[in-house]
Amino acid sequence: MNTTGRAKAIPPIFVGKWTANILFALSEGAYRHGQLKRRLRGVSQRMLTRTLRNLESARLLERKSPEPDGRVVRYCLTELGRGFIRPLTSMCDWAKQHDKNVSADVRIAEMKQP
Repeated sequence: MNTTGRAKAIPPIFVGKWTANILFALSEGAYRHGQLKRRLRGVSQRMLTRTLRNLESARLLERKSPEPDGRVVRYCLTELGRGFIRPLTSMCDWAKQHDKNVSADVRIAEMKQP
């Protein structure tokens, strides 16, 4: 048990059907919600929103607004998200090599707070 109070409960990262696709798309650059939906072809509005919220709560991506009124929002990877791309690529490569689907709960035990 951590008694220092530094570590907070970290939500799980669900690696499902759209998680990898979203992370790989965002590794190319920031996208607006509609741009991601068009790029991913086949993802429902509900699933895209749920997956983006999950990834944001897991601190793998963040919402940024270049305008002060916040009407335009772009999603981009955080430093943690960029670091997650390499192991995710390895998992996907392994899955392709062994003809498997990748779906798992990944928990980050402790994360340093900035």
